[in-house]
Amino acid sequence: MPMQKSTFKSILLLGNHAHLYSKELEEATSVKVNSFRFLKSNPFEMDEPHRFLLNDTSIDFNGNYTLEELSFAMSVIMNHHNAFEDCLVLGDPTELMFQAFCFAKNNQNPHLIRQEVQFEQRVSKDAYLFIYPIGMVAHNIRKEISNLIYLLKKHNRNTFLIRNTNQETGQILQKMLKEVAVSFDLNILGVNGIEQIISSETQFTS
Repeated sequence: MPMQKSTFKSILLLGNHAHLYSKELEEATSVKVNSFRFLKSNPFEMDEPHRFLLNDTSIDFNGNYTLEELSFAMSVIMNHHNAFEDCLVLGDPTELMFQAFCFAKNNQNPHLIRQEVQFEQRVSKDAYLFIYPIGMVAHNIRKEISNLIYLLKKHNRNTFLIRNTNQETGQILQKMLKEVAVSFDLNILGVNGIEQIISSETQFTS
């Protein structure tokens, strides 16, 4: 069987850590770069809700900053914005927003992660690229990261990791974008600093 190619419509910078590279990546590629972040409300403003920020579009969020409520809210938002279709999702796996997005995008209840896939799988050309966390935070949430890896493996999602320091990440991303362009077969392991974590057998062979 010939290897299927993943044709990305866009790159999604998910969370505050990934957003740091927005300007850098927009200048490095012709691929559409979207940014999706969470902004906590001002505790001194009683009527001001939490917000999601999709590029320049503000979306109110009146729920709690928990995995379950973030995931539910994102699953609703995804149905109204095509920025989340067939994208290379780039973010820090230690951020709760990134974890919640993965559950929402794969239609997975965070409480039922160990059960078999509950819904028919949508044909997805998404892939996930983890930015290595800043500092020691990853050591404190090993269970959460383990669950995230399990989720993506369970749903057969191509997943990669950048294992370099924060200063080098931008350079690695720029090299990757030069090599893969808009339509590519995920052969990005030739870029120094990027490592494969999970591969979909129908889309990638090592």
